[in-house]
Amino acid sequence: MTQKSSKRKTVSRKAVPEDVEKPIVRQQTCVLLVEDEALIAEIIGEALSESGHAVHAVANAQEAIAHLANGARVDLLFTDINLPGELDGIGLAQHVRAANPQLPILFASGRWWRLEELQTLPNAATLRKPYSPARACEAVELLLAEQSSGTDDLGPEREAPALAL
Repeated sequence: MTQKSSKRKTVSRKAVPEDVEKPIVRQQTCVLLVEDEALIAEIIGEALSESGHAVHAVANAQEAIAHLANGARVDLLFTDINLPGELDGIGLAQHVRAANPQLPILFASGRWWRLEELQTLPNAATLRKPYSPARACEAVELLLAEQSSGTDDLGPEREAPALAL
């Protein structure tokens, strides 16, 4: 008769005291960055990633629409207004808002007069170029906070002030 010896590993677990705070796990925000200037897209994408956001960067509105059509989760659209192709950033925003009216949108442009017309859109803000990566991150955070709290943290003009790079 053959006997098998069973070896069991004993794992000791330390009890976590009740008075120790457990870290809050925050779901990563998904930002769709639409910027045709590769260097700007790289710098801003990296800054947003370092701030804890998942970033998907594309160079034009058609690529953004294709990304959304694939069912990708997007919590905020960050788009330049002046984009190559059939749709600019405003046309992209209209297309996206038709499917998701509450999606926060951050518009960026060096053509300031185009930003003025967008300041009254709900759940949207504008960012004047040039802006720093830190300012872009701050504008994203303010817009997301506004969405979650229902307040208008960017003020009556709804424009995030520009900072030089």
